[in-house]
Amino acid sequence: MKDWIHRTDAVGVEDLEEMARATGLLAAGQTMSPQLLAYTQAVAEQCASIADAYSANDAEESAAEHIRAMLPS
Repeated sequence: MKDWIHRTDAVGVEDLEEMARATGLLAAGQTMSPQLLAYTQAVAEQCASIADAYSANDAEESAAEHIRAMLPS
């Protein structure tokens, strides 16, 4: 299992680049273009939007808020 799967701490751009390299999207040493970063964040935002359907109940934040908080801004 990859180290970045099921992470519970916030991720930065470097972490996203590591994921892209591990999946063959980026070559070693290559960095994400602004467009690729925007796409990646859009996919994560869509995931958070899906989680919006679930209430926070007694928690301080919903799953969607947590997902958004874990990503680079």
